Amino acid sequence: MVLFFVLVFLGAIPGLKPSDSGGFSLGMSGGNQQKLSFWGTGEADNSNSIQRLLEEYSKSGGIQVDYRHFDNAGVYEKTLLNALAIGRGPDIFIFHSSWLPKHYDKAYPAPEPLNVAYVQQMFPDVVQKDFTIENRVYALPLYIDTLALFYNKDIFNAKSIALVPETWQDFQNLIPKLRELNILNQIVKPAAAIGGSEKSISNASDLLSLLMIQKGSQMISGQGQSDFGLRGLEAFNFYLQFADSSSDYYTWNDNIDNSLNLFSQGDLAMTFNYQSAVSLIKERNPYLNFGVSLMPQFDVEPPINYSDYWGLAVSAQSANKVAAWNFIASVAANPKISEVYLKANGKPPALRSLIDKYKNDPNLGVFAKQALTAKSWSQSDNNSIKQILSDMIESVVSGKLSSDKAMGQAISRINSL
Repeated sequence: MVLFFVLVFLGAIPGLKPSDSGGFSLGMSGGNQQKLSFWGTGEADNSNSIQRLLEEYSKSGGIQVDYRHFDNAGVYEKTLLNALAIGRGPDIFIFHSSWLPKHYDKAYPAPEPLNVAYVQQMFPDVVQKDFTIENRVYALPLYIDTLALFYNKDIFNAKSIALVPETWQDFQNLIPKLRELNILNQIVKPAAAIGGSEKSISNASDLLSLLMIQKGSQMISGQGQSDFGLRGLEAFNFYLQFADSSSDYYTWNDNIDNSLNLFSQGDLAMTFNYQSAVSLIKERNPYLNFGVSLMPQFDVEPPINYSDYWGLAVSAQSANKVAAWNFIASVAANPKISEVYLKANGKPPALRSLIDKYKNDPNLGVFAKQALTAKSWSQSDNNSIKQILSDMIESVVSGKLSSDKAMGQAISRINSL
């Protein structure tokens, strides 16, 4: 066995071997198919960025890859699962960073030596958590996006606020200075989009998850069950105070317009979103004077951030698994090809070498830096959990339940998935 893998590594036997680019190259063992099928969707393929990636890959003389794009991520996932169920799925498919717990059995792990040690060397730590199980690699990322603070520079200037908040205490202190209330304590202009559910705040569930993790919640117990604990409840109450009309930091309620719309219109001082929202904001309001800053922390060091991204996986049904992994290794672990994709898509990098290159970039620097300290938590069904957390928030801000009872119900629902 040792001799076999040594020969594979040296290229004497078709298999996985190092390439000059710093990635890996796979031999074309098995199968006579001359094409690979590849399905993708959503934010991973803005502005035909996958086509640019395929064009760059083809320059190396790689196998032909036929790509199919789905506009809607929900439709994509359902279509993919249905196709795999009847044995008609693609060789390669876009794989979300939260999918491993529910879809790992549909993906084929990479052959050695593309293992956890290699992933740790090439990518930020969060990739190992999201895409590996027991030293087997099930996907590689195309980019890594993280939540960040978006702020309206004109509003900050008008209120004589010179510094962007670095800590949540700084953030709290800005609320009374930035919000506008009438004599009835009703919000005329909110200071920040925080405290509400997904009904009014984009990525409210992700923001709450980040706060819980920053507070020290393990999110999952040693037995594999969801258990946010007292630290999670503390973070939940911190989040809810911004939607509590009796709080000194009251600044939001679910009757306010969607946070992304409000910020794009110039009527919101601060919001939290991913890099993917930058293009949407500029499209809606090209003249909006806004900036992006690092996510506030409870303790400045060590920082904790929250990621959301897509990678590439090989179908367990593929008749060309080695060729498919050759493609993924060639495009995701090769800085040259990866950078072509990133420039076409405008996404923050996933490779450590490119993160170092872009960490001071005026547009991507914040997100590149945050990728190195990004975290996530294992979710059995990301879409369902997002809704459960949103319902948990809504049940408290609407006055139906106390925060501890709402969290208890949410945990039971998550564990029943």
